[in-house]
Amino acid sequence: MKIRSAVCYSFDLNYEGALAYMRLIGPLRRSGINIINGIENNQIIINRVAEGDVVIIQREFPKQFDNYKKIIELARKEGKPVVFDLDDLLLYLPDNHPDRQSAKFGPSLLPMFQALMEADLVSVSTPKLRDVLAHYNDNLVVLPNYFDDNLWRLTPPVLKDSSREMLTIGYMGTPSHKPDLGYIIPVLLDLIKRYPQKLRFHFWGVQPPTQLESLPQVKWTPWYFSLYKDFAELFQTQSADIFIAPLVDNLFNRCKSPLKFFEYSALGAPGVFSRLEPYADVVTHGHNGLLASSLDEWKDCLIQLVENGELRFQLAINAQAKIRENWLLSQNAFRWEAAFQSAINIISSNREQNNGMVSIVKSINLQLFETFNKNELEQLRAEVRAQQSEVKAQQAEAKAQQSEAKAQQSEAKAQQSEVKAQQAEAKAQQAETVLNAVYSSRMWRWTASLRWIVGRLRIIRGKLRSFIDG
Repeated sequence: MKIRSAVCYSFDLNYEGALAYMRLIGPLRRSGINIINGIENNQIIINRVAEGDVVIIQREFPKQFDNYKKIIELARKEGKPVVFDLDDLLLYLPDNHPDRQSAKFGPSLLPMFQALMEADLVSVSTPKLRDVLAHYNDNLVVLPNYFDDNLWRLTPPVLKDSSREMLTIGYMGTPSHKPDLGYIIPVLLDLIKRYPQKLRFHFWGVQPPTQLESLPQVKWTPWYFSLYKDFAELFQTQSADIFIAPLVDNLFNRCKSPLKFFEYSALGAPGVFSRLEPYADVVTHGHNGLLASSLDEWKDCLIQLVENGELRFQLAINAQAKIRENWLLSQNAFRWEAAFQSAINIISSNREQNNGMVSIVKSINLQLFETFNKNELEQLRAEVRAQQSEVKAQQAEAKAQQSEAKAQQSEAKAQQSEVKAQQAEAKAQQAETVLNAVYSSRMWRWTASLRWIVGRLRIIRGKLRSFIDG
């Protein structure tokens, strides 16, 4: 059976975020596999399971636990293989990771663990991630994050004379990388002291560390993109002479993919990367990039690149050659179809694996979500009561404000009348001044035309007096 369509349940799919684009949209389109979106207008459409050849559940979707259970049940009934796609080791977030501190994935972890164990196939982004998760499912496949040559182009490197021009060291990343940037701060501060007139730093996305932010050599371009293709388009208009990709050494980071190597290399600039699996698997030190394990090595590597333009140029050339040889999505998209085909072949044997452990996790999840739903219902009821009280208070306040507004309107009308009266009095005084001037003139007695003017002034004065008195 040839895989022609995949029903995808991913929170990222509707707005084509980075996760969905790299793991689903880009490779499936290149493979000729039709994507059937299981979520539309924020509604999870369970019956779509029957429409595809394979069902793909991505990352933290299982936190929608009731819907997740129904999707699994229908997939089993329809004989559809279920693939759980995971690109990060979210089950092992380090203590200082911003997403752990905010508990962003807290409600998702145990449902994700259940999906990891009961899926027919688990697709992951790196060999290290596969090795860590292999204990929980016998069927894992590595589908790497490739360089999508539909979105990205390789800008030819330029040999720059650093003795005459300023150099820019760049970093691009999300706020989740704050701990990684914090690790390298001493090196960056040292470089600023060493090359005060030669170096500047540009940060895209994540805010620079406070020790750097206020320095004149530091530039920050904050941005956030819903669409991954918008990010790719704009980032390719940027430039830097050297890029950095520091990572704190922990299991979570060791399981990440080398995306920054691709994105930096696309701009035609070399990089210094942490000597951990994501980069050590693709970077040959001194050939297509530099690797650093300690702060001293980071400093030495960056000094080399600052002072050696030829080295920068050659590393960038070789990095792009590496991408062309091994990492173009157009040359590797077939791997997705092959993986999903294998899911069909193993569907019958995979479902009973780790049956005891899966049963325990299922039971825990059921109990947790039953309790959660009850507590959530009570909380919602309490919130409704509080909101009703607040609405009543707001209604009372609105009535009071309306009364006050009416009083203010009446006062305003009185003030307007007083102003009009003052204006009328002023006009009357002006008329009386003119009248007195005419009366005092002996020409009044001699000139009939002036007497007519005086008559008109008397009429005006009388009308003004009537307006004031009335």
